[in-house]
Amino acid sequence: MWKRASATLAAALFIGCLVWWSMVQGYTPDRGTDNVVDLLVTNPATSGANDRLATVSFQDGAEPLLWSSVEMSLLVNGTTYSCGFGQQSLPSSEGALVKPLLGADGQTFTTVVDATDEETFTFLSIPHQRESDESNHSLRFSSTDIFVGEGHSWAYLEDAAFEDINSADNLTLSTNTEDRLEWYTYDLSVHRITPVGGVFVFQFEDAHYKVKFVTYYNEDDERRYPTMLVAALNDSVFPALEDPNLVSPAPCLIRAGDGDLTYWNASETVELYEQDINIRSATTPLVLALAYEGIEVRIVEISSPSPEA
Repeated sequence: MWKRASATLAAALFIGCLVWWSMVQGYTPDRGTDNVVDLLVTNPATSGANDRLATVSFQDGAEPLLWSSVEMSLLVNGTTYSCGFGQQSLPSSEGALVKPLLGADGQTFTTVVDATDEETFTFLSIPHQRESDESNHSLRFSSTDIFVGEGHSWAYLEDAAFEDINSADNLTLSTNTEDRLEWYTYDLSVHRITPVGGVFVFQFEDAHYKVKFVTYYNEDDERRYPTMLVAALNDSVFPALEDPNLVSPAPCLIRAGDGDLTYWNASETVELYEQDINIRSATTPLVLALAYEGIEVRIVEISSPSPEA
């Protein structure tokens, strides 16, 4: 009888481990969108430098998307051209421990920090979106540990949406820089680090910045890569946006159909234009790449009407 009970228990434990392992391996991030995008390429193209390249819209049943979390680019003749409302990010150097990527809104960075070293901190300057040092940093990272730099203050807005925070007025800021930030929870069922849902506001000298942690994993799902949305509040300058080593004019210009630079609304048609550069001539193939919150969005290219139509 004991042998039978032991065998039954072992089988149950084995099945339970298999179920748990399948949940861990099959985990799908709660990010991205189910929107499907229709791409209509302008034909024929010309040799001008400010021509319309394409129009982009959502299929029925779409949700509005935040422009701050949209990454859009065009691939033409093997060259990638970033699209935005004015500016684009320049590539980070190989091996950089801080990698900021400017969203399509031209105001918000999605910044990935390499925190894989358990013995040494990676230091970040939020205003400059660059790796810093121990004596002059905004935040420091090691594995799951994140600390605020000395002399800075901060607040956590638990129920706030990132896009709704535009001012630090009436906020009570903490000066506690000794304790690590409580920026995540641990989901034992899938063995994952999950960022808390609210928004942090940090004050550095006279400037205020909002930060929302979005994931602990990089694009290859490797851990110890805290990733955050970063933007300046209305009363603050953002030196990173003026840094010619970080940003430059976008070769592909987004023109929002309704003029709303916060949301890409569900029924909105967006136009993509060249910005002082001849990206495409004649019928050169054009490929659109689009991601939302770091997750690829499905794109369907629809046929252009003939010039005679």
